Amino acid sequence: MSTQEKIVRRGRPKKAKAPDVEQVASETVDIEPTDLRARLRDDVISCELAPGQRLKLDELRSRYNASVGSLREALTHMVSEGLVSAEANRGFCVAPISLTDLEDITEIRLDIEKKALAQSIEHGDDQWEANIVAAYHMMAKAEATVTSPTDRRVWVERHSRFHEALIAACPSNWLLRFRSLLFDQAQRYRTLSIRKSPSPGRIDEHRQLMEAVLERNTERACEIIESHIHGTAENARKWLIDNGIH
Repeated sequence: MSTQEKIVRRGRPKKAKAPDVEQVASETVDIEPTDLRARLRDDVISCELAPGQRLKLDELRSRYNASVGSLREALTHMVSEGLVSAEANRGFCVAPISLTDLEDITEIRLDIEKKALAQSIEHGDDQWEANIVAAYHMMAKAEATVTSPTDRRVWVERHSRFHEALIAACPSNWLLRFRSLLFDQAQRYRTLSIRKSPSPGRIDEHRQLMEAVLERNTERACEIIESHIHGTAENARKWLIDNGIH
């Protein structure tokens, strides 16, 4: 059994007895499409739905209280984001992970993240600075208390908000779109490689990044974000190799 298959087994929801078709039609209250997409994306990005896992519509219907039609629509949307794969006559599965994929994501993300950060520093105002400080404060509090899976999910969310605050003043909508897509892709690898709490070195790196941005030191900020992304990718690369994924 491959490592990804083992990951799939750990992430797969428990099987339940298939409900009667008429019962489903009468009892299922379809979730709002935007809420369904958000929940599916969160579960894929957090690896609750594991890389390579086959997405069976009957199981998903029970898990999300959603109709088959709504699930197909949401999964098709996620195919366009690269988070889900579709195969003819085989349905959907969570996009697999690999060293090649990680390296590709990292290389492209470095370029886009630095451009978005530089433009944000150029255009950011006082409110932008205040939002960065607030986001850093919330993330730092979460970093200091990561002791459980629930704590890690809180930290992951606040970590994402901090990085979003840094580039929020970037005026290019396309840069922000591509940056968001790549950040989410990288998040799957971060999730798998984070064992316990963030290391003290990573926490200090976030502080240095915030300070460089607030000082409008674009060169220094871009150097730090490049080192930050490389460090995250290296941790993920080691995890993949240690778990036999190439």
